[in-house]
Amino acid sequence: MPRWWSANWKNRSLFALGHPTYAFKAVVRDLFAMDERFLAVLTETTPSQIKQFLGEPFEDARFYAHLRCCENQFQGTKQLGADLYAKRVLLQYGIIRALKPDRVLETGVANGVSSTYLLLAMERNGTGVLHSIDVGDGSFLPPGKRTGWMVPEWLRARWDLHLGDSSKLLSQVVSDLDPLDVFIHDSLHTYEHMKFEYEQAYPRLRSGGILVSDDALWNPAFPEFVRSMGAPLARVLRGVGFLQKPRDTRP
Repeated sequence: MPRWWSANWKNRSLFALGHPTYAFKAVVRDLFAMDERFLAVLTETTPSQIKQFLGEPFEDARFYAHLRCCENQFQGTKQLGADLYAKRVLLQYGIIRALKPDRVLETGVANGVSSTYLLLAMERNGTGVLHSIDVGDGSFLPPGKRTGWMVPEWLRARWDLHLGDSSKLLSQVVSDLDPLDVFIHDSLHTYEHMKFEYEQAYPRLRSGGILVSDDALWNPAFPEFVRSMGAPLARVLRGVGFLQKPRDTRP
């Protein structure tokens, strides 16, 4: 059993009972390391290296203790993002560990689950800054918590948080960060907004840069964008879309 799975085996078992078809397909993917194989191609590493990365957060005693402490804050709530151990989040962690990017931009922070993992990856890499845009909607947070409350102080040195609507801020932020290494969409999941963010960020990605989209199957925005860009290396894993901007092979 993978370490990331055993970290939250009880909740995963309950989910599997309620969604047997999805659970079966997920087990098959894990058995044949299908997710790890794709990420290895995407990052020019190996499946074994990706697999090692995915287990790192739960071998880090300080980080794992922090997750357990945060988990208690979600007790009795129905807040989104409460699954702190989801593989879809770990896949993003693995991308950052493998690529060792300098400039990463994400839209959507909420509690800060993904942000915390991304920042841990950068801390382990010893390089990179995470730039985050969030509208600051407290309705998805436990009572009394602020945007990104999960990010511990010891990981905040590499974090630049912009509060505001990405429809107003994104154009300027991506311009300032040009070229981007990785862009991660995890804000408003409407067709129009997802398409807007892709179109703003993709041109600013460096050659070989990665666009990541959470909830990529909620509407046709991601698959349509993949087709329109003619990107040969793109796939949806655990509901998260990964697209690599073609590498510039000109001499």
